[in-house]
Amino acid sequence: MSNSISFHPDSSLLVEFSAGSLEVAPSICVSAHLHFCRKCRVEMLRLDQVGSEIMDTMEPAAIDDGLLDSVMAKIDSPALAPSEKTISKNIEGFPASISILMKDVESALTWRSISSSLEISQFETGQSDFEVALHKIEAGGKVPKHDHEGSEYTVVLKGSFSDENAVYREGDFLFRQPGDVHQPMGAQNGECICLSALSAPIKISHPLGFLMKPWLRINPM
Repeated sequence: MSNSISFHPDSSLLVEFSAGSLEVAPSICVSAHLHFCRKCRVEMLRLDQVGSEIMDTMEPAAIDDGLLDSVMAKIDSPALAPSEKTISKNIEGFPASISILMKDVESALTWRSISSSLEISQFETGQSDFEVALHKIEAGGKVPKHDHEGSEYTVVLKGSFSDENAVYREGDFLFRQPGDVHQPMGAQNGECICLSALSAPIKISHPLGFLMKPWLRINPM
């Protein structure tokens, strides 16, 4: 599956993900990419092994007597233990991490129209820095040309889309930041669904783009 993947997280993201220090929203996107990409899974195994070796050389530190009880209580907490049904059901063939984000896997995704070609379905992730959502581009649909006011992590989950720079297919991982102007367009042969984490709204390049601002606000949750 990874043979068709051309875009990957950079090494610093993989190191942070392996160390457990990457923020929640980017971690969700990296996890989704790993579902598709054997190359990055192999690299993660290497990084995990390096981390384990480093841990073996460290001197043990004294900890509070109640820390173990506190950690075990959190592990046993129902809020942190997704149900068997949630784990086992893979939404539309998407990565398991996407299924776990669903509140009720039996219910349909709730899509909100942003434009004639673009719909969004947001996830609740328990953090306040990024809006994490699925974005669906209809077959052949064009998203308005736009800039980014903050960071955006995107993983293609289904289908493909293109912009002025390249064609992006299932599993591709993209990172956008302010100054990255582009106009995504869905492939003609089917809809494209992406997982995205945005730290700020996009900025429509059209002179009348300000009229869309009320619909472009992000809602981290």
